[in-house]
Amino acid sequence: MKFGHFDDVNKEYVITSPRTPLPWINYLGCEDFFSLKSNTCGGYSFYKDAKLLRLTRYRYNNVPLDSNGLYYFIKDGDTVWNPGWMPTKTELDD
Repeated sequence: MKFGHFDDVNKEYVITSPRTPLPWINYLGCEDFFSLKSNTCGGYSFYKDAKLLRLTRYRYNNVPLDSNGLYYFIKDGDTVWNPGWMPTKTELDD
């Protein structure tokens, strides 16, 4: 199954299906702040120290999972979905 493609013009990998075999992790950080966010909205953030100064919930010594238990749910008529695809796995619009 194809999950995306490289865009040479924009120098990026474009994910076209959220059903990747493993999470696609994006890293954001500077000298003091660091955050990891996956394509399915899992992840966590911390200030200076991942163990002692977490900003979002994360079990430091646990097996890494792609969920933190915090999601936004949107009800649109009879459909319930969320912006990050997980956990509802509602098909994305084109």
